[in-house]
Amino acid sequence: MTVKRRLYISNTLMIVIPFLLCVVTGGIVMNVAMSVMGIQNDRYSENSDYNRAVSEIQQLSGKWALDGQPNTITGDVAAFGEQYSQSGITLEVYQNGGRLCASGELPDDFPSLTLLDMTESGRLIMDETMIYKTDAGEYTVLVIDAGFHIPESWVNDEKKFQAVVYLGIFMFSVVLLIIVATNRLLTRVVYNNIVTPLDAFVYGVHQLRDGNLEYRIEYAGKDEFAGVCADFNEMAGRLQDMVNARQKDDESRRELIAGISHDLRTPLTSIISYVEGLEKGIATTPAVQKRYFDTIKSKALDLSHIVSQLFLFSKLDVGEFPFRMEKLDIGEEIFSFVHSVSDEYGEKGLGIFLDTSIRDVFVSADPVQLRNALTNIFDNSLKYGQAENGEIRIACGTEGQNAVITLTDNGPGVPDDNLENLFTVFYRGDRARSNPGQGSGLGLAITAKILERLGGFIRAENATESGLRVIITLPVIGGDEP
Repeated sequence: MTVKRRLYISNTLMIVIPFLLCVVTGGIVMNVAMSVMGIQNDRYSENSDYNRAVSEIQQLSGKWALDGQPNTITGDVAAFGEQYSQSGITLEVYQNGGRLCASGELPDDFPSLTLLDMTESGRLIMDETMIYKTDAGEYTVLVIDAGFHIPESWVNDEKKFQAVVYLGIFMFSVVLLIIVATNRLLTRVVYNNIVTPLDAFVYGVHQLRDGNLEYRIEYAGKDEFAGVCADFNEMAGRLQDMVNARQKDDESRRELIAGISHDLRTPLTSIISYVEGLEKGIATTPAVQKRYFDTIKSKALDLSHIVSQLFLFSKLDVGEFPFRMEKLDIGEEIFSFVHSVSDEYGEKGLGIFLDTSIRDVFVSADPVQLRNALTNIFDNSLKYGQAENGEIRIACGTEGQNAVITLTDNGPGVPDDNLENLFTVFYRGDRARSNPGQGSGLGLAITAKILERLGGFIRAENATESGLRVIITLPVIGGDEP
């Protein structure tokens, strides 16, 4: 359940539950008051004579209001007195504040005139006297039961009513406690479902801050925090990759500096030594001097080659080296290049053979840089392969939407642990590093950068029998594409 829905349901329940509790409590209190506790709707039902008298006067009042003749009223009052003389009920009629007639005599100290000042009509109990007042036009009518005694059941009803009031107060207190408990419970549930993942998220942030880039948040919920935790884990993974890449770049930079220092120092040392030999007159004959000068020139050319390779690698690395892309038939391009260089490399001791090729498969590439990439691979096989009878075999085919060029030599191969470093700048095996004149360690790194710029990639593996297999992959384009 999402946090939004959980909050909506919680807020709704905080309104609905108190309302339902109030309704239920009110019903229970009313039921107890009206039924269980025995409170009667009509508290005056036990005094039946008085109630009949009041009902009769209500009818007479309507009559007197229409036909308000004093003689008629006097006769009706006399008849009323005869009917209720034994019940102790007296009827008095007043006109304009004065007594018009009465059905009987009341004690002299009875304040019947004062009762006329009652602000409203209706029933009234004064001490042990029941009084009913009503208006009949210009007349005011009082029905007085001076001998009225409050029934015991009324007293019991009062006690029962007080008990109901106390019960109602208790039940509303219980409802209030339930409402508070419900709100606390719902708030706690919502709070825990929000704070718990937030605490996990904050803890994860602190782990990253403290350098633990391998930490990942494990969250099994299905709410909005699931997406946040997934994004956090993805961010942590990317951050870890960036840090690892930076560490690798720093290591490569240190190796690059060490490699440059080593490869520049060796020819420079030779040049300085031969110059000092010429300066001190060690080379006394023209032949020896020519040999010294030839060595100096050769070492200077090696330096120039290393600097050129560094410049090319730097340009390729930052993407500033210009490429002139063309649509090439990769099979014809490989065949043409192998045909043009096979004799040259054959004289150096490396045989180049095109075993299989393809036709009408097109790639987008810079032909000059593609040939440079292949040349670097040939040179690597020539330098580090067999001294005699070295060979490299080429196969060109397709896999899916890619053209695949496989180059396999018959050299000693590379230890499996070093295969991934083969295309790293200035990487060379121990044997090559002990003889730096064989290569600068930049050729395969430049080849990898060229293939990357062409939209492909390169990898290496040891051949099944012996030797190293280099695999180049380039994306195929349609024959109609430019």
